Amino acid sequence: METAVTSATDPAELRETLVAHLIDGGHLRSPDAIAAFRSTERHRFLGDVDLQAAYAEDVVPIKHDETGQMISCISTPSIVATQLEQLGVRPGHKVLEAGAATGYNACLLGRLVAPGGHVWTVDVDQDLIDGARMNLAQAGASNVTAVLADGAAGLPEHAPFDRIQFTVGAGDVPVPILDQLAPGGRLVLPMRIRGSISRSFAFERDGDIWRTVSCEMATFVPLRKGVCDDICTRVPMSGEGNVHLETFSEQNVDRDAIRTVLDQSSTSIFTGVKFRQGSPFEWVYLYLAAVLPSGLSRMPGSRPGFAPHFAWGSMAALDGDSLAYLTIREGEDEQGRFWELGVIGHGPHGASLADQVATEISEWNRGWGNTAPAPGFRMAVGDARNRLVATDPCFIIDKAYSRLVIDWPRRS
Repeated sequence: METAVTSATDPAELRETLVAHLIDGGHLRSPDAIAAFRSTERHRFLGDVDLQAAYAEDVVPIKHDETGQMISCISTPSIVATQLEQLGVRPGHKVLEAGAATGYNACLLGRLVAPGGHVWTVDVDQDLIDGARMNLAQAGASNVTAVLADGAAGLPEHAPFDRIQFTVGAGDVPVPILDQLAPGGRLVLPMRIRGSISRSFAFERDGDIWRTVSCEMATFVPLRKGVCDDICTRVPMSGEGNVHLETFSEQNVDRDAIRTVLDQSSTSIFTGVKFRQGSPFEWVYLYLAAVLPSGLSRMPGSRPGFAPHFAWGSMAALDGDSLAYLTIREGEDEQGRFWELGVIGHGPHGASLADQVATEISEWNRGWGNTAPAPGFRMAVGDARNRLVATDPCFIIDKAYSRLVIDWPRRS
């Protein structure tokens, strides 16, 4: 007698539950993307991973480096769905994907460009390409080609592309790929603002500049082994627990000195700025990343005495041998439950840095807050950079190859 398959072990039911969750959350909207998610067996791209994990709303690590740091993964389903909606892929399109990983996203793209379209997916490790090719062949994705290459350099021999998607993070715009887009094409690129704050930008060309048609908060494994590497240096904190900082080259941080900073005395400041159930943190993150000299760094982990603003950890401002991280305290008023945002500073300059961050949080709340219109973004490379200006110079972010401008009017 055969044993009945339960919903906990039936991949079709797990997949349908995931799709319903993504639709309810607003991540999946278009009928074609919904159909691609329903028909693509995510677990087939994940080897021996537990079925529940394969269809959970979480990252699934694929490969780690010699230090144990994750260097390739299959992204959280909501992020995969969000980027697919940003791309706006159509049948017949030619698509380049940078970051093949297991081939799952490329398979989704292959379904969206059929009939008549083709997808090229690239990665920098041969073992990842070999695995993606095997998975794609088993899935019958005959219109997808996996290639060993640096995504930041693109594939000029197959250009122009109607869409270019990066499923890996960048600290700057990989300029060579811009000329590989067809007229009317779209680039979807997760790019850091400063520090660890990253957004997935959907850029389209407008004359000699680029404008966003969509921009969503998202974090990805960084580019590596290529022309536009985005090196993240993890700084483990000394003492108990597993707290660490994610730092990047443009930040002013003394990585040796800051290891012991949480063992030093602290200064706490509460801002009076209240967040309520469902209030997004992405806009205060974006604002602080733009106006603070070293932006914001992720500081995940836990340890005694560490009071982060989320269970996973916190965001921290850096200044040489000092830092100031975000914290919250809970309360209730006539409008109901709230969480007041605060800042805790550590290190020789911790008090002044905490005061600076708290002041900027209050300024954001006065001028923008969570009720202001969402910002737009413009980007330029080459000679066009100098012609790209903003009404508020705090919202001009200059990188090695590009200039990014945040168009973010104060609320009326």
